[in-house]
Amino acid sequence: MKRLVMFLSILLTLFIIYYDLKTGTLPEQAIPVSARTKETIATDMIEYKTVTVQPGETVISITGEQDITARRMINDFERLNPNVKAGHIRAGVTYKFPVYPEKKR
Repeated sequence: MKRLVMFLSILLTLFIIYYDLKTGTLPEQAIPVSARTKETIATDMIEYKTVTVQPGETVISITGEQDITARRMINDFERLNPNVKAGHIRAGVTYKFPVYPEKKR
């Protein structure tokens, strides 16, 4: 019986350590602003508009024809919408799309 209790205690301890390292136990609001990553700060600096996607639209078609590379548009979109890939947007869902200043000609 002692062995079973010891085994379960070790198993519980390992699970707690795994969960703490993988997910964390502090909410994001509790982290001081000085501890924010450069990527998060860069996201705050990107101008964006909120758009509800219609069927057939893509990130590039919504962002518009610009003198910006498609790769930059996609990277900025994915920074504004964490956990969303640019190729997997869904119709009817609202996302943040980057807005770029128009180039003077």
